[in-house]
Amino acid sequence: MNRLDLLAVQGTLKSLLQHHSSKASILQCSAFFTVQLSHSYMTTGKTIALTRWTFVGKVMSLLLNMLSRLVITFLPRSKHLLISWLQSPSAVILEPQKIRSDTVSTVSPSISH
Repeated sequence: MNRLDLLAVQGTLKSLLQHHSSKASILQCSAFFTVQLSHSYMTTGKTIALTRWTFVGKVMSLLLNMLSRLVITFLPRSKHLLISWLQSPSAVILEPQKIRSDTVSTVSPSISH
């Protein structure tokens, strides 16, 4: 495994984490604005629950960012982490191998007496 392979895996991991983080952020904002627009005239328990959910989402996003930076920092130094990551089922989902179907024909020899 050479340096370019490590950089490719590092880049893939970083882009996946950024994509996940941005998706979570978009969902939080859209949920917040939907509730605010539809219930702008009343304060209910739903607003409080949404505020808590937004807070938990922000904390989770921060933890995910910290974890991604930690993994990216130590990824080039640890081949064991790289190997275990490549063997995990998520790596198969991220980059599925092309499935090639070949037609196999069997020929049975004719028996003649």
